[in-house]
Amino acid sequence: MTVSIFHWFREPNKPHNAANEYGEVALPFAPSVKMQNGETVVPQQYLDVVRTLENLEAVLARLSVPEHFQLFAGQEGPVLFLIAAIVGKENYPQTADLADQSKIVYGRRWLIEKTTPTSEVVQTALLAIKKIREHELREKVTLTINQGTNVTTPFNNHLDLPLFVGNADNFLAQHQISIIEQCKHIKVDGLTIQLKSEHLIADQMLLELELVGEADHFQDLRNTTVVLAITDPQEFPHALMQALISLSDRMIEESFAFEGCPRFSRRYDIYELARFSYETRNIKSDDPRFESAFKDMSYRVDAAKAPQISVNKLGEQQREFIRNYPSLGGYLPSE
Repeated sequence: MTVSIFHWFREPNKPHNAANEYGEVALPFAPSVKMQNGETVVPQQYLDVVRTLENLEAVLARLSVPEHFQLFAGQEGPVLFLIAAIVGKENYPQTADLADQSKIVYGRRWLIEKTTPTSEVVQTALLAIKKIREHELREKVTLTINQGTNVTTPFNNHLDLPLFVGNADNFLAQHQISIIEQCKHIKVDGLTIQLKSEHLIADQMLLELELVGEADHFQDLRNTTVVLAITDPQEFPHALMQALISLSDRMIEESFAFEGCPRFSRRYDIYELARFSYETRNIKSDDPRFESAFKDMSYRVDAAKAPQISVNKLGEQQREFIRNYPSLGGYLPSE
């Protein structure tokens, strides 16, 4: 059985120029390609789209997301956006009751332009879920300080950056603490860190860790083995955090699916992906009527993305940036 890793947009028994449920329609005289499953289709890059709230919601409704996540779509004036939400526990409970109560948290708004094709909507939704889960994970990495009297979250996203800048010198490495000692002070969502092995290879320390115990929320991290390569014990917690984010992203990539298809799964063969890309991205049309329509669409999409030069100090930086590239192509920002 052949499983399509991308969605194709010509629906059965529909006219060539009829829009699908995602608001996309093939350009006039667009070239097509025959897939391995026998279907003749027009690839995504030759589809025009006018994204609306209704067809944005239609795309999101076809997505499968990990447990505890939900996607929302919205519109404010002419601006479309999507939001990822996650249900978990209060990370900073003031009372015991709040610690046990489920809580829904919303991520940032992700802009969806009027010309955003379906594949890019799907990728934006994937990124939204990855980032909201990373946000929660960062608050689940705790460090005990002050002789064990305080539990803190050093990797959270709420550090006051203007205050940080004014005190940056104070944050430079001051504590020479062994990796074994750091493992005693750091937990990941309630999981403790066991150092299983340590090897010195050239100038790097290769560490094998295991996360053990009972997780509060991130059950997929239980009994997980983590391998880190660092050059200094000071790097240990930072490398650990990055490895945890990578594990989180991998879980989402395998469980995030469009119409039942986990597009970003590593189960797919890279050579088959390459063949698919070549066969669908290298088809051309000799019909001048199509070329004219395609150029018009490309201009409308790309030119609309070009921003305007700011009038303040940022504008001066933008102009200097442009001047560094005398023969710069593309659609330059307007004055």
